[in-house]
Amino acid sequence: MIKRRSTSTLVVSAAAILLIAVAAACGSSHTSSPTAARSRAPATTAPPAPPAVAVGSSGLGNILVDSQGRTVYMFGADTGTTSACTGACAAAWPPVQAMGTPIAGTGANAALVATTSRSDGTSQVTYNGHPLYTFTGDHQAGDTNGQGLVAFGGTWSALSPAGVQILPAPPAPSPTTAPPAPAPPPTTQPAPPPKPAPQAPRVPQNGGGDGDADNRGGPDDGDGGV
Repeated sequence: MIKRRSTSTLVVSAAAILLIAVAAACGSSHTSSPTAARSRAPATTAPPAPPAVAVGSSGLGNILVDSQGRTVYMFGADTGTTSACTGACAAAWPPVQAMGTPIAGTGANAALVATTSRSDGTSQVTYNGHPLYTFTGDHQAGDTNGQGLVAFGGTWSALSPAGVQILPAPPAPSPTTAPPAPAPPPTTQPAPPPKPAPQAPRVPQNGGGDGDADNRGGPDDGDGGV
């Protein structure tokens, strides 16, 4: 009786161990399926950052623009890469902020793109050593309403693709006044000059005169034969 009871206990224990192993295997297969599915899904990549500066067209020709196509300007009062535009100036002429490493877009020279630190701790994009700004007076791509303006102690200028200041256009010459038309000729003929007074007839020397120097004939001319 004792041996038969021990054998039954061993059989029950073995069956319990087998059930536990099967349950564990099923649980692990359910747990690993989502993980495997996730591992097979393609990894998502962040979209590329928009270019900080590129080349666009405007009435001034090809100029530098920001990532939204707005004209960017340089400030004549800046010293090198140090910005002199803060406060109200920066509100009217927002600095082009650098989000990480700035990227050069179509037409721009990547070697000329860099950044500079502003006094408020933010980073500003520079091009060819010029801190870049936009203008609140420009309302759409291609506007250049800030070109040549003098404000906040300096002149604002758009930049060429080489990073060179675009000078303001010279003022148009004023229209010239046509010279006055010549006066019409007079309608009346001028009066003829006066005729000279008549003179006494001249008589040839020694030809019937008195032989004097005045060459007037006749002994009675009253000059006493002179």
